[in-house]
Amino acid sequence: MASRAPVRYLGGKMPDRPSILVVEDDDDCRMVLADLLEMSGYSVISCGEAHRAVELAKQNALALVLVDFMMPDADGGWLVRSLRAQGGSLAEVPVVLTTGSSAGREIAESLGVRSLEKPFDMNRLLELVRSLAPSPEERASPATGGGRRPQH
Repeated sequence: MASRAPVRYLGGKMPDRPSILVVEDDDDCRMVLADLLEMSGYSVISCGEAHRAVELAKQNALALVLVDFMMPDADGGWLVRSLRAQGGSLAEVPVVLTTGSSAGREIAESLGVRSLEKPFDMNRLLELVRSLAPSPEERASPATGGGRRPQH
């Protein structure tokens, strides 16, 4: 059974690191995602419930929200709508909805957010995260054009 307590990873948190809110009810999956993102230059705030995620989002400046579609207290679509209703930066924060269902993909599309189908490749996840919220190292790297992707 998933823990109800939020998990906050503060070990490497620095002001210049983009913050990502990870909302995933599976404790193991949430920890793996948080560790991967921390090692990739992000500050991570995480929890396992949609309602708690709204509260955490209001308290933190976020560069991205990574949210599971199916959670025990509400679905990811509800969370996206709740964040958008807050206004300000939360109305515009990029969101990636992870889902294993066609309903989740359709909801993501209808809400104008990105979706990532489960099970997903961690490299694909990082590529998507970096495209939406580049880390300071990527923004400064000449190889990436200062964080910009080449136009094709």
